[in-house]
Amino acid sequence: MPQPGQWEITSEMLPEQKAMISQMKPEMLKQMQQPNMRFDLKAGTIIMSSCLSKDKETSWQLMGHKQQKNCDMPKISNSGNTVIMDMQCHQPHPSAMHSVIQFSPSRDSYQFEHQIKAQNRTMTVKGSARRLGDCK
Repeated sequence: MPQPGQWEITSEMLPEQKAMISQMKPEMLKQMQQPNMRFDLKAGTIIMSSCLSKDKETSWQLMGHKQQKNCDMPKISNSGNTVIMDMQCHQPHPSAMHSVIQFSPSRDSYQFEHQIKAQNRTMTVKGSARRLGDCK
């Protein structure tokens, strides 16, 4: 588990996301943005802010995914500062996600990579997160 507190999570945009977002009109892009999320088109990243409190630890362990009736319970393994999670869903289309999270020794930052396979396609989402301080 990461330390509780305010976190900033930065994800690299997939090439097709970046292309789509860069072609949007500014007012449409503004509508997509939320108070806890922003896009950095120059860097090609999506930056989210989130408060991780004790009561959200279970949700974090499942990486925000709620148990769904068409998905198997995620398999999570820990080894030192590395967490690996594998999850499979069966409907409406078979899909699988393999995630590797590498924490800093103090657990105040981490790097992640999610490989998502669905409909004969594989996507890789990479990023990092850092603790900013206590929740606001």
